[in-house]
Amino acid sequence: MNNRFLKILIFGSIAVLLLAVLIITLISSGLANSSESASVATSVSASAPVSAEEIYPLFLCPCCGQPLDKNNICCEAAKEMVDYIDSLAAEGKSEKEIILSFVKKYGLNSFVDGTKAEELREELIKIAPEERPQIVINPESYDFGDVSQKEGIATTFFELKNNGQSDLIIDKLETSCGCTSASIVYQSKEGPKFSMPGHGINEEIEDWQISIAPGASAQLKIYYDPDVHLDFRGAATREIYIYSNDPIDFQKKVKIELNQVD
Repeated sequence: MNNRFLKILIFGSIAVLLLAVLIITLISSGLANSSESASVATSVSASAPVSAEEIYPLFLCPCCGQPLDKNNICCEAAKEMVDYIDSLAAEGKSEKEIILSFVKKYGLNSFVDGTKAEELREELIKIAPEERPQIVINPESYDFGDVSQKEGIATTFFELKNNGQSDLIIDKLETSCGCTSASIVYQSKEGPKFSMPGHGINEEIEDWQISIAPGASAQLKIYYDPDVHLDFRGAATREIYIYSNDPIDFQKKVKIELNQVD
């Protein structure tokens, strides 16, 4: 009788143990499938197409400084930006893909929210290859002091160097005002002058680019023309943007300051 009871007890324990193992296996399988489904859902969400209307308000019109609005376009530059977003959305690109393409073309400063620019830059730093080209400009600002209208155009130079491990390719410059223009001087040759977009000057320059070898330097030449604003007197700040294939600083900014006088 005792032996029979012992056998029943042993078989019962084994059955309970097997049942527990089965339950644990089913739960683990369910969690794994749930996790996989969540991962797939996240992946789909990240790559899901987005409407252009959702993207416009993320970026600024360079003319009026207001968020882009397809129904209220105030300049050619804004129209170009809106059309570019439309084209990317029509290709079925995700929000992330559109944003990255847009800022590579128009720069991180085009964001309405500056924190988004910083967040994107941090992401780019994480994925940038070690052998990337690296643009360095020194100084990053220059003060002309008094600029006399009678003396005409004022100029200055910034040193531009490739501190990276592959060729630095610059293909566009822009300025924040028509009174300011900029060019690249490399190996004693000066490239075309670029100015504020949307004023016909930059649009005339086609297929221009310059390649700067690792460790080599060039000069960024800045022109300020006081005659563009004949009646203006006082302090002014202008920005110059340099676009390159540096995967992190693909838009580099420098600025000039001055006090326009007679």
